[in-house]
Amino acid sequence: MSQYDQYPFDSIAVVDGVAFATGSDGVWALRGGDEIIRAKLTTGKMDVGQGGLTHPMYAYLEYELDGSAVMTVTQTQGGSVAQSWTYPLDGEPAAALTNGRFKFGRGLRGRHFTFALELVGERAHINDLYVVADATKRRI
Repeated sequence: MSQYDQYPFDSIAVVDGVAFATGSDGVWALRGGDEIIRAKLTTGKMDVGQGGLTHPMYAYLEYELDGSAVMTVTQTQGGSVAQSWTYPLDGEPAAALTNGRFKFGRGLRGRHFTFALELVGERAHINDLYVVADATKRRI
C-alpha cells in the first residue's frame, strides 16, 4: 500500500477475511458498508514502445467491482503539451473475478504514456492489469 488520500492509514492487513487499517491514531476494522469510495492508480511515464512509436490498443483487466472504472491515457508525443483521453471499462459490475477491457482510441500514438485507473464504488479488487500496444509504421 502506498497511500490512502483523505484517510489516516499507513498500512492494511487482512485477517480472517476482514481488512484492518493502522495509523498513528490506532487500528480500524474496515468491515465495508454502503459508502462510495474513489480510488486512483497512476503510473509514471512508461516506454510502452520499447524504443519505437506505438499505438496502445487495449488494457485488459481481471477484476471484481461494485461500481465503475475508467482509464485515462496521457501521451507526450506532440512535444509541447501532454494530451489525455479517458476511456470507460467495457464490462459490468462483477461480484466474482471476471475479465474486461478498455478499448483505446485510434488517436493514441507515441512512445511514452501515463495510465491512470480510476475506480468509484463500494468495493473493488484488481487481480491483473496489462496494456497491449501495436507498433506503428512511422519512425521516430
